[in-house]
Amino acid sequence: MWQSGEDELHWYYWKREALAYQSALLDAFSEGLRPPKCFAVFERPDGSISIWMEDLRQCSPAADWTIRRYESAAEALGRVQGRSHATYAASGTRWIGRNWLRRYVERRQSFLQVIGKPAWQHPLVRANLPPDTAERAAAIWERREDLLSLVEASPLCLCHDDLHPGNLFAQGPTTVLIDWAFLAVGHAGEDPGNLIFDAVLDFFVPPDKLDALDQAVTDGYLRGLSDTLHDVDPSLVRRAIWATGAVKYFWIPLSMVDAIDQDRTMLNRRPLAEAFPIWAQVVPKIFDVADRFTTGAG
Repeated sequence: MWQSGEDELHWYYWKREALAYQSALLDAFSEGLRPPKCFAVFERPDGSISIWMEDLRQCSPAADWTIRRYESAAEALGRVQGRSHATYAASGTRWIGRNWLRRYVERRQSFLQVIGKPAWQHPLVRANLPPDTAERAAAIWERREDLLSLVEASPLCLCHDDLHPGNLFAQGPTTVLIDWAFLAVGHAGEDPGNLIFDAVLDFFVPPDKLDALDQAVTDGYLRGLSDTLHDVDPSLVRRAIWATGAVKYFWIPLSMVDAIDQDRTMLNRRPLAEAFPIWAQVVPKIFDVADRFTTGAG
């Protein structure tokens, strides 16, 4: 799933992060949320590249954050992405990512093959996932174009596209964001939509705090975005956050069943029996944000 590519247009072009640090594009990210300081980029004789950057060991990793600190980071993210809206046209270079979310979603189609497999009758699946899980996940896939269009209706901005807690550090009130390998021209709402779900799926925030995290991140992000993008329609961005959550994570319940089908003992680097109930609590939220566009709530 995560093989890098040699082509500048590849969704995971291997030089993208180094090029980002050598460019002026990351200058838009400052004043509350910034990349680590880059001191030098070295091209080595063997063709590899090294990046010499700031040591963040004295910072507070997001694993230690409160929900309020996530809200603060989201507000800073909204502010800098609103500012980047005015400069995204400067990212006309070939190497910057484009259509990243679409490429990510396309690569998850393979999980649909688990539908109809006997693994759906496994006790762990039956105890944790609703009986209509396969149908609802497949329905999101069928509606992916509508959901992606909702994301793409949101204002353009520079996106990190891997905004999860493992990449976030607090340096006092400032948030430092590492790992810019997916830097792309994207849309307001993509990054917070990613953070809300990844925080729980990667075991940084307990699942019973998912709704509180959703509200905090969404409210903070919209507040920050409106500070620098004054004519933004909050409802448009809120729909983009929901649509990102639905279309990007439709495959989560399918991957859970696939783990059973493949006789794996681990799920996202955790023992299956430990991770399965946690992920299962996220599944209704994925379906909920998808349903908001069919029930009129969106």
